[in-house]
Parts: sequence; C-alpha cells; structure tokens
Amino acid sequence: MEHKAFNGDGDSIDPSDIAIPIFKEIENGKLSIIGTGFYITRYGLFLTAKHVLDDLLIEDRTKIGKAFICHRVSKSEVHLRNILSVNLLDPVDLAIGQANTYENIYPNNPLTNMRCELSKHVPSVGEELVTYAYPENKVLDFTDKNNNPEVRCNYYDGKFLQKLGVNERPYIPYPHYETTIQVKSGASGGPVFNRGKVIGVNCRGWDFGDNINPDDQLSSIVPIQEVLSMTLSHLKVPKVSWEFKQIPDDRNPEKLSMIELVNYGHVLYSN
Repeated sequence: MEHKAFNGDGDSIDPSDIAIPIFKEIENGKLSIIGTGFYITRYGLFLTAKHVLDDLLIEDRTKIGKAFICHRVSKSEVHLRNILSVNLLDPVDLAIGQANTYENIYPNNPLTNMRCELSKHVPSVGEELVTYAYPENKVLDFTDKNNNPEVRCNYYDGKFLQKLGVNERPYIPYPHYETTIQVKSGASGGPVFNRGKVIGVNCRGWDFGDNINPDDQLSSIVPIQEVLSMTLSHLKVPKVSWEFKQIPDDRNPEKLSMIELVNYGHVLYSN
C-alpha cells in the first residue's frame, strides 16, 4: 500500500510533520508516551483521543500535569512543546490540546507547524486505510547521559469494515467506524488517513495476539466530523498571525467553536 498525507494545497507531506507523540512526565527527567496526536492548526492545536488527554488532568481536573508534544523541526532537530490547554468532548473519545507557540518569548515570530486536511469522506467497505502513530515506546530517560532516548513511529495499515451509529456497540455509545487497523498502546489518538486526508482518529483496538491474520484485526475509529461539535476554551491565537486577523472583532478569540475555526480558515476541512 502506498502511504500518503496531504496538506491543504494538495502537496504530499511527511506525516511525522503533523503526527506527534504526546508525553507525560512520570518523574523528573523521565517521560512516557501516552498517545499520539496530530496538528489541525498552524498554531499548535492538535487532535487526539479523549482518554489520552484525560490522563493529564490533575487537582480536581482543573490543571494539566507536566506534559509535552514532540515538535519536529528537521530530521535531526526536535523541540518539546509544553501543553497549555485541554478541551474534552463528552461522551465521544475526542480531545483537542494546544501546544505552546512561545508567543510570549517571540512575539513577532511565534512557533508554527504543519497542519493536515480533515475530510468528512466515509470510505467504502474494504477500502484501504492507514494510521501513523507512536505505539509501545519505552520510557524516555533524559537523566542517563550515556543513553540517547529514541522514539519509534510507524505506519499501520488496515481496511474499512463498517460505520456504526449511537449505541450499536455497548462499549462505544457514539458513532464510530470499525477497521482492521491494529491500534496498539500509544497509538490512540493517531490520525487515520484515506486518500491522503484524515477521516478519523484512533480510539481503541483489541489485542488478539501476534499470530492473527491482519484482516482479522479489529479497532474502533472516531469519524472526524464528530469534532465539529466542539467549542474550545483558553485558545491562544498569535496576534501577529493571519489567523488572528480572520476572527471578527465581536468574537472572543479565546473561545471559538470548531465550525468557526473551519470558516475562518484555521482548520482545513472538506466535505
């Protein structure tokens, strides 16, 4: 299977520019990958599974623990961007976080990133899908000067099986797709591509062992259109960006709906 990911101009991009590992600090100098996410705006908004970001909330779920995403600058250079805010969607297993753009340090040149294109397209039964994710990584120990921490990522292929509605499965009370993509621990929240565009988010997978036929794997994927029902709080859109200029004066730039972000051109979404 040929793997492709596209930006809004239809140009092919490296999925590691948009698909990101999400880290939680488990102790000083040691980070654990708890899931995968992917950028949906140029200013650090990323989409993932709710159960991934839910694990970061502390102090009566009002604050975020020490958490980061890994931002690739080049093949040899990466930055850890701390996560500033979390928005969860109930009961759907979706969440949106925002990574720091460092506008407070570089007000005239805040950090930007690539973004993918989201698509409402529903694949046909048997159509090929692929996710790009960061499953089953070891704890990254930055306290050991003799060890260079390594992050592993890969493509995972599968096929579209069916679309299910509300409460058609007792354990998933919202609309979702069933696929044969193998979703391992750490792959939750990763983007599911079809024809180069993101049509879903990894939700959960079932472990049937390593000897199972790939076509007999089973996973649940949240359709991308579910994210349009979200309204985001604590947004930080850099004031020097063209995105900020698209927000009407009568709107609060720190609280906007996903539909507004699509309409303003911040999020690339096609029907």
